[in-house]
Amino acid sequence: RIKQLHDKVDGQKKRKGQWEDLLTLCEMGNEEEDASLLPELLTAYGKAHPGVYFSIHQSDSRGIVDGLLNCSFDVGLIGMKCTDEALSCIPFYQDRMVLIAPVNEHFLRLEELLREPMILREEGSGSKKSADRFLERMGVKEGQLQITARINDQEAVKNLVAQGLGVSIISERAARNFCEEKRVLLFELPEDAARRSLYLISHKSYSLQPYIQKFTEYVKHFYDADGERP
Repeated sequence: RIKQLHDKVDGQKKRKGQWEDLLTLCEMGNEEEDASLLPELLTAYGKAHPGVYFSIHQSDSRGIVDGLLNCSFDVGLIGMKCTDEALSCIPFYQDRMVLIAPVNEHFLRLEELLREPMILREEGSGSKKSADRFLERMGVKEGQLQITARINDQEAVKNLVAQGLGVSIISERAARNFCEEKRVLLFELPEDAARRSLYLISHKSYSLQPYIQKFTEYVKHFYDADGERP
């Protein structure tokens, strides 16, 4: 599949001279996540390396891992650590999870918020695993929650919270724009439960093209230890 895509673009290059390189990049599963990183990351890389074409495929973390294992993608960005020995998994960004709620004076304390209708991500999402870890440390089982929806789309989650359907736990970076626009309230979670890493993954046995290797090195050093640009 990758070879067919490369051959197709090679033909387009010859006809149009449009792209120098093709990079098939698998995006992290809306996590989040995390898709909020891509505009900043890809724009900066594109300006520094004009002529690179990105083919972006969205899925949750589990779907991205499966895509790497069957060689559908060159690299992936995911929101949970991958333990499959066939894949290289390198942390590149430190993220924080937060709880968001509708803009309403009713929402005052974190403990009370956990009794509200809850919107969760689907299984296989890095954000879902982070939320599970937080709930476990709070001594709350998923069965005790009033789950009102499960959605695998972070933008939809934010919009549903803003409209008052319930509360949710998502990436602080992803929540930033809605918080700044005063469309949701943001509550910080306990530090030991809030931190998580985002990972760059690739197949160990798949020989990456030099321009893809260049991209992976760029991603590894794009953010500092605090998740900011150096």
